[in-house]
Amino acid sequence: MAAFTVQELESMVVVYMGDYKTSRGETKLMTKDLGSCIGVAVRDPHVGVGGLLHVMLPHYGGNERESFVPAKYADTGLDEMIHTLVMQGAKREHLVAKIAGGAHMIRTAQVPESSDISSRNLEAVKKKLGEMGIPVLAADVGEYWPRTVVFEPGSGSFRILTPGKEEKLI
Repeated sequence: MAAFTVQELESMVVVYMGDYKTSRGETKLMTKDLGSCIGVAVRDPHVGVGGLLHVMLPHYGGNERESFVPAKYADTGLDEMIHTLVMQGAKREHLVAKIAGGAHMIRTAQVPESSDISSRNLEAVKKKLGEMGIPVLAADVGEYWPRTVVFEPGSGSFRILTPGKEEKLI
């Protein structure tokens, strides 16, 4: 995996699991350790504002005993991040997305890949983006390895780093 310079690391905004961050222009957003989780980068290329969401689960189940964190879920996390982007000047009709993650981290005969959490996360993200009319321009999903992603809203650059693999830019 490619190393980051100290200057590059200091300029990045870190997005933790079950959270999202937004930025404008060249300010980079980074999230690490996307295993079965999905990193969803959304931007308005006309104004250079964008956000990166680290989705952990497909849907909020409404369990009253747990504290609700919208960004943990594909459905509520995308609603919240898109709302924030619009408040920052993005236009819904201009939004585009790139996604990464959804790796099948645990292989087991009892749970086929088609129904494990990574597949359900990916399906939920694609469905929600489709409902919102946001096209997915590029994706690096599935397989069996974790990813770190770096997103630059101004240019739309979506850099994917995977241990033992060549860096990708989508």
